[in-house]
Amino acid sequence: MSASPSHHPNAALLHAAASGQLSPGVSRILNAHARLCTLCRTTMDRIESLGGAELELERDAELAAGALDRALAAIAKVVTSPPLDESLAALPEAVKDLVAPAVDKVSWRTGGPGLRILDLALPSVAEGETFQVFRIEPGHGPPRHTHGGQEFTLVLTGAFKDETGTYRCGDIAIGDENVTHRPVAEPGEICYALAVTTAPLK
Repeated sequence: MSASPSHHPNAALLHAAASGQLSPGVSRILNAHARLCTLCRTTMDRIESLGGAELELERDAELAAGALDRALAAIAKVVTSPPLDESLAALPEAVKDLVAPAVDKVSWRTGGPGLRILDLALPSVAEGETFQVFRIEPGHGPPRHTHGGQEFTLVLTGAFKDETGTYRCGDIAIGDENVTHRPVAEPGEICYALAVTTAPLK
């Protein structure tokens, strides 16, 4: 990255992400942003440290039968995830391992001129939630829209511009029913973005 991100989640979202209160998709995209943003990573580390200190004060509890085996199996599944397809080679190294376990099958679909979409699969995905990678060629983008819920978009390469500002690598755009916009990729590098929506777009 040539510069630090300038668009960040608010403190409440960072706290919720650090304390495990968010859905898998939203949690994954906020953690991806934190990997690209020193400021937000530091904030989340502090919150997690405070949570750890609180846990140290709790009494020990017995684990459920088979808990360790289930945890190790889940870790092994992530570690042995297949490598990303060459079409995702442009993604920053810092977030590739967050995307890889979610790839069900690498099958891009056309979302319009200059726009391709890769649907990702997450375990225990929240109902109505989508998790996608967008590949947007300069001068192109999705149709103008608003939102039935929240939309979180993290720029991974290149940049896009909409009615709310310009978003570059590491920046996160957050939209809801009060935001109507049409993101368009800026000239130059192809814009890859990771997006999570909690309800269908309008």
